[in-house]
Amino acid sequence: MAFMSTPGGNSSLASSSTPRWKYDVFLSFRGEDTRNGFTDHLFDALQRKGLFTFRDEENLDKGKSISLNLLKAIEESRFAIIILSKNYASSTWCLDELAHIVRCMKEKGLIVLPVFYHVNPSDVRKQTGIFAQTFDEYKKRFKESMEKLETWRDALREVANLSGWHLQDRHESEFIQHIVQVILHKLSSSFSSFTNDLVGIDSSVEEFITSNLDLGNNVCMTGICGMGGLGKTTLARVVYDKFGNSFEGSSFIANVREDSEKHGLCRLQQQLLADILEERNIDIRNVYQGVDMIKNRLRHKKILLVLDDVNQLDQLKKLSGEYGWFGLGSWIIITTRDEHLLLQHGVHKIYKPNALNSDVALKLFCLKAFKIEQPKEGYMQLSQEFVYYANGLPLALVTLGSFLFGRTMDEWKSALKSVKKNPKREIFDTLKVSYDGLEEMLKEIFLDIACFFRGKAKDRVVEILENCGLDARIGMSVLMHKSLITIENNKLCMHDLLQEMGKEIVRQESRGEPGKRSRLWLLEDLFHVLTKNTATEAIQAIVINRYQWDRGDWTFEAPFYEWEVPHWNFEVTPEAFTKMGNLRLLIVDNMSILNGLNHLPNDLRFLDWFGYSSKVLPSSFQPKELVELNLQFSEIKYLWEEVKYLDKLKCMDLSYSARLVHTPDFNGFPRLERLILSCCTNLVDIHPSIGQLKRLVVLDLEHCESLTNLPSMSTEMESLKILNLSGCYQLREIPEFNGILKSLSELYLGRTSIKTLPSSIDCLTALTLLNLKDSNLSCLPSNMNGLISLEKLILTDCFRLYDLPESIWKIECLKELELIGTSIWKLPSANDVWKDRLKEQFVRNIPWKFYRISQSSEPSYDELSRRAAFTILNRYLQGLLRGKTEFQTIIPGYGIPRWITYPSGRDSITIALRPNWCNSKWMGFILSAHIYLIEERFGLGVRVKALGDISHGQYASKTFFRITVSPRIAHYNCLSYLCRDDWFAAVPNADQCSLIEVVFENYGSIREVMHCGVGLVYEQDVEEFNQTIAQTGESPSHDGLNGVEILE
Repeated sequence: MAFMSTPGGNSSLASSSTPRWKYDVFLSFRGEDTRNGFTDHLFDALQRKGLFTFRDEENLDKGKSISLNLLKAIEESRFAIIILSKNYASSTWCLDELAHIVRCMKEKGLIVLPVFYHVNPSDVRKQTGIFAQTFDEYKKRFKESMEKLETWRDALREVANLSGWHLQDRHESEFIQHIVQVILHKLSSSFSSFTNDLVGIDSSVEEFITSNLDLGNNVCMTGICGMGGLGKTTLARVVYDKFGNSFEGSSFIANVREDSEKHGLCRLQQQLLADILEERNIDIRNVYQGVDMIKNRLRHKKILLVLDDVNQLDQLKKLSGEYGWFGLGSWIIITTRDEHLLLQHGVHKIYKPNALNSDVALKLFCLKAFKIEQPKEGYMQLSQEFVYYANGLPLALVTLGSFLFGRTMDEWKSALKSVKKNPKREIFDTLKVSYDGLEEMLKEIFLDIACFFRGKAKDRVVEILENCGLDARIGMSVLMHKSLITIENNKLCMHDLLQEMGKEIVRQESRGEPGKRSRLWLLEDLFHVLTKNTATEAIQAIVINRYQWDRGDWTFEAPFYEWEVPHWNFEVTPEAFTKMGNLRLLIVDNMSILNGLNHLPNDLRFLDWFGYSSKVLPSSFQPKELVELNLQFSEIKYLWEEVKYLDKLKCMDLSYSARLVHTPDFNGFPRLERLILSCCTNLVDIHPSIGQLKRLVVLDLEHCESLTNLPSMSTEMESLKILNLSGCYQLREIPEFNGILKSLSELYLGRTSIKTLPSSIDCLTALTLLNLKDSNLSCLPSNMNGLISLEKLILTDCFRLYDLPESIWKIECLKELELIGTSIWKLPSANDVWKDRLKEQFVRNIPWKFYRISQSSEPSYDELSRRAAFTILNRYLQGLLRGKTEFQTIIPGYGIPRWITYPSGRDSITIALRPNWCNSKWMGFILSAHIYLIEERFGLGVRVKALGDISHGQYASKTFFRITVSPRIAHYNCLSYLCRDDWFAAVPNADQCSLIEVVFENYGSIREVMHCGVGLVYEQDVEEFNQTIAQTGESPSHDGLNGVEILE
C-alpha cells in the first residue's frame, strides 16, 4: 500500500522515478533515409504511448549549438534507439553521435537498442558492403585523424554486437509496435527500483495481484476499498505502471470525485478515450454521447482502466457502465471509500488494504523524518509515539514525518502534544472528505460513535441510538461500507485518527466554550459547563466515564449489601441542566450534585445515571420522549410521588438501588418492555398496576430480599417472556398460572422460600427454561409433562429433592437436566438414555452428611476434593510450598473436612482451649468454611479473636478469589492456615489465651457461610497426615488448585 513516492511531473514511470533523465528515448538516425518515414512513425508511436522522445529537429532550439545540446540530450536520456540505415555511416554527425552514445552506455548506463533498417548486422559489425565503401572514403578524408576513424569503427562494432531488431521483410507498422512494446516492457522492469521508495508496497501488490490471478480472458472489475489515507491510490498507480504495457490501451483517471464535481463527467470521458485511443481531438458534447463512444470504440479493445477516488454510482455508470463495454481480458480497477458503491455496480472482487504494521510504519516515518530507515540516536521513543499515534495510516506517517524533518527534540515533544489536541490539517482534511459526504443523520451517528461508543457492543449502541431517534442499524451499515467504522467481534471499531477527526469536528463547533458544543465526553468540560453555568441548547449528548459498560473489573471491599459507590461531588446550582433544552442522551457515572437537582431536560430520550445520588427525581421532570431510564446503584428511594405519563418508555433499570422502597405507578408506562429491579434489597412493594403492562417482556427481581409477595399477574401480561425471582428469600409462594403468562419462556425461582410449585405450572406451555437452583422444593408437580416446550430444567443444590416425577421423562423437548447438589442418587423411572447422561452427576452428587457416614470403597467427588486440600496443606506444613506464612486454598464440596477438630453449623465458632495448648510443638490454626457462592468472584474474610482473661486482640485477613472450574458448582470449602508467628504478632500474651472466637465474613457474592470449623495443628500432626494419606491411596497433586485464582 502506498506509502511514500518521489514526486515527478512526467508521464512515464522512468521519468517520474529518476529525475536525472529528461528523456525516455533518444532517436539516432540518418535524416535522408528515414526522417519522413520509419523514424517519423516510430517517434509518433513512442509519443502516443507517453514516452518522452528526443528527435533533433523537433527539440533543439534554433540559435543554439546543435552539437552541445545534442550531446546533453544523449546524456539525459534513458534509452537510445539507433536506426542503422544504408547511409547512416556516411554522416560524420551520426558517427560522432554514435560514439558519444557508446561512451554514455559504458559510463552512465544508457540503454542502447539498435535497429538494422534494410542493412545486414554483419556489414555494420565488420564495416563490409556499403559500410566498407563509406570507410574507404573516410580513410582518404581523415588521414590526419585516424584515431577518430577507429573510434567510429569501434562504436559500430559495439552497437552491432548488441541485441536489437532486424527489419528484413517485416511490415514496418508491426515492427514499430514491437519496438514500442519492448521499450515499455524495459521501463516496466524498473518497477523494483521505483518501489524502493514505497515502503511496504511489494507485499501489497503481490497480495492484490494474487487475488486477481483468475482474470482469464474475461472482463474484470476490481475494487480497492478503505478509509482515506490508507494508500489505495498509490497501490492502484503501482499496479497500473507495472502492468499497463500488457494491454492494448490504458488510462488512469485520477481524482474522479473532485474532477467530476469541478468539470463534470464529460471531461473524464474525453480523457479516458484520448488515453486509450491515443487521439487528442475527441469531442464529447454530453455524457450520453460519451457513454455511446466508450461502448462503441472500446468494446473490442483489451484495456486497463483505473478510476481513482470514486464516490458516486453515476460516475461508474458513465465511465465503466457494464462489462460489455470493453474487450475480453480488460481490467477495470476502482478505488473508493464506499464498499456499497462497488456492490451496487456489481463489483464483487474487493481488496481492502491493511494499515501498516509497527515495523514498516516506523521505517516509513523515519524515511520522512530522518531520510534514513531508523530513528536517530535519542529519538526512538518519540518516533514510536508518533508511529503509535498514526496507527499504521500511511498518510499520517508521511505527513508527520515530513513535518518533523530537521526539527529539534523540544520541537518534536511540542508537536506530539499539539497533534493529540489538534490533528494536522492535511490529515484532518483528507479524512473529513468521507464525513462531508454523509447525510445529516449519518453524521450524527458517526459523531456519537467517535465521541462515545467506540469499542462498545454494536447491538447495545444500536439500541441506545435508536432510542434517541436515530436510524442506527442501517446507519452503521452505511458507515461500515464507507470505511468509517468496522465491526469486530460485535464491537464497534474505528481507526484512532477517524475518532480524533470526529472529536475535532465537535471541538470546532466552539473552540473556547464547551457549553456551545453538541457533545461532551470529558469530565473537565462537563465540570466547566456546570460550575460556570455556560450550558446552551447546543448540547445534544453527554457521556462521561463510561466504565459501566465493563463492570467485570469490580473489587469488593465490603459485604455486597454495604457496597458504596464513590461519587464526584459537583457544587453546582440545582438548575444546572435547565439550559440544555435539546439534550437527548445523558450517560454519567457517580456524579453527585451536592444540592440535588431541581431540573432535568424534558427532551431526554436516554438517561443512564450510574450512582444517582438524590433520593428522588426532580418533580418538574416530565420526560415524555424518554425511552430508557437507568439508575443503577442509585440512592433513590422512589422515582416520584405522583403518576407520570411516559408513553415512550421501554426500559427501566433500577438494579442495585439498595434504598428503593417501592416502585412507581406503572399505569403511565404503557410501552414498558423491560423492568430491572435486581438487588434492590429494601424493595417491599411493587405497584399492582404492573399487571397491566401488556408489552412487558422482562421482569427481573433477582435478590430483592425484602420482597414477600408478588402482585397478581394478570392476563394482560401477554408479552412477558422472562421472570426472574431468584434470591427473593422471603418469597414463599407464587401465584397460580391459570390463563396467564402464556408467552413466558424463562422462569427463575432459585434461592427462594417457595416449597411447592403451583399445580397450574403446566399452563406455561411456552416455557423453555425453569431454574429452581437452591430452592426449598422437596418434590415437583406430577404434571410436569404439560411443559411441552421445556428444554432445560435446573435443580442444582435442591438438597431436599429425593426423586423426580415420571412425567419429567415425557417432556420431549427436554435436553438438559442439572441435578448436582440434590439428594437424587438414581432414577429408576428414567430411560437408559437419561440414566447415561446423568451418570456423572450421580457420582458427584454426594451430600456432605452422607460423605461423613459413607463406607463406600470408592472415594466420592467431595472426598477427592478434600483429600487434595489435605495434601496441599500437608505439603505446606512440611515446608514444600514456601513463600507466605499465610495459606489459603479452595476446593469444591459440601460441609467441612472431618479432620477439622471443632465444627460449627454457622459462620462463627467459639471454642475453649485446653490448658497447655500453646506448647513448643504447636504450629498454628487450620480454619475451614463451607460457603455457598452466587457469582464466580467473591471475597471471604476471617477473624480469629482472643477472648478470656487477657487483653483482647485479634488476627484478621481477607482474600478475594475467582472461581473458573465449573460455574454449575455453588458449594466450596475454603481452608486457611494461621501460623504461630502471625498469631503472636497480632495478639498480646497470645499463649495465655483460653478462649478464641473464629468469625468468617462475606465480602461479596457469597450467599451464605453455611458451616465453619477450626483445628489446632501440632508437629506430630504432620506425620499423622502422611499416614492418613497413605491409607486412602494416592492423593491428588497440587494441580487440584487449577481453576482457582487468589486475587489478593
